[in-house]
Amino acid sequence: MCNNGVNTAQFETMIDLLDDHVALEYRWAHKMTHTAGDAGFSRASNSLHEAQALLADVRALLDEAKANLESNDVPLGEPTVKLMQ
Repeated sequence: MCNNGVNTAQFETMIDLLDDHVALEYRWAHKMTHTAGDAGFSRASNSLHEAQALLADVRALLDEAKANLESNDVPLGEPTVKLMQ
């Protein structure tokens, strides 16, 4: 279905694919955090843990974007044309 010139079903699928990719990176960051911590690299482990938290934030924002797309909360108005001199 198209909404405002966008195929929303396809767009939702693209958001899902991006979320899957970020989920994979989240898991990698988790594994690397433990590997660095177990090897005694505490500062690297802390940085990776922060990166993992940011990736979790990205996933939450992707969920929010998908929900906003589904709710169509910002309808587009008629285009306006202005003469610039």
